[in-house]
Amino acid sequence: MKQEFRANGKLLITGEYLVLQGAWALALPLNKGQSMSVETIKAAELHWQAYSQGKLWFKAIFDNKLNVIKSSDPAYSQRLQNILNMALMQDSETIEKMLGVRVRTELEFDPRWGWGSSSTLLYLLSTWLGINPYKLLDLSFGGSGYDIACAGSNKPIFYRRLPQQKPEIEEVTFNPPFIDRLYLLWLEKKQSSSSEVKAFLQKDQAQPEAIEKINAIGRAMLRSQSAEAFGLLMRQHELIISQILKRPTVKELHFSDFDGYIKSLGAWGGDFALINSPLPHSVLSGYFADKGFHTLISLKSVIL
Repeated sequence: MKQEFRANGKLLITGEYLVLQGAWALALPLNKGQSMSVETIKAAELHWQAYSQGKLWFKAIFDNKLNVIKSSDPAYSQRLQNILNMALMQDSETIEKMLGVRVRTELEFDPRWGWGSSSTLLYLLSTWLGINPYKLLDLSFGGSGYDIACAGSNKPIFYRRLPQQKPEIEEVTFNPPFIDRLYLLWLEKKQSSSSEVKAFLQKDQAQPEAIEKINAIGRAMLRSQSAEAFGLLMRQHELIISQILKRPTVKELHFSDFDGYIKSLGAWGGDFALINSPLPHSVLSGYFADKGFHTLISLKSVIL
């Protein structure tokens, strides 16, 4: 018997950092994600194979107590073992599902891009094992859980999770008339979401006024009918987060001469930025390539 599961990748458009304190975040599920198949085998073991864009990059065998027997990457197998044990903490009977199977995962995007390689894995595991993905997130990587919500949604969402409460998920429509002006620029660097989450929660107090402003910006972005108005909201959002983090914006750091709007997406310092410009893709690509950034993708091409 073969079981198959799938999870969507994600982009966080508004609410980075403050979503950890209960702000509403606008998030988009992607048409790229991760799939997982589970097949029965005779041995009372767990055989794991992980593929990325069609290539096998990790394999391991776990015994009936989830100890590692063989592994192509000891460090990753340790992390995977920890996640599996955290799943057992929710429901000890899931060990019966974990043994006597071969699990194969297939990541559909470059893992360096920060589109949800971890969140999609947690969602897939939770769906297979019948456990709560948000609890598994809390026990493992931490975070707000917006990425878990995107993994299981086929529409854009507003997401909020207040302390000690269940997530609130509101499906919305995001298809602005100027969507052809919006691009994703890869900043050539993977940012660790879990370390950024921990650092922010350790040093920052609640920001009720900023949260209220960010909530309003997200709603206004969704209603926006002009690229210029949307761009001004992007800039306003950047300035608020910049003041909280006491860091320069991505435009100030790398693109101070750019005639257009740029907003960081997700954890600052890596992954992607949102570009809002009337210039054609070829001209934009040339500008960013001259700055050392070579991956520019149409937003419309990757969202559901």
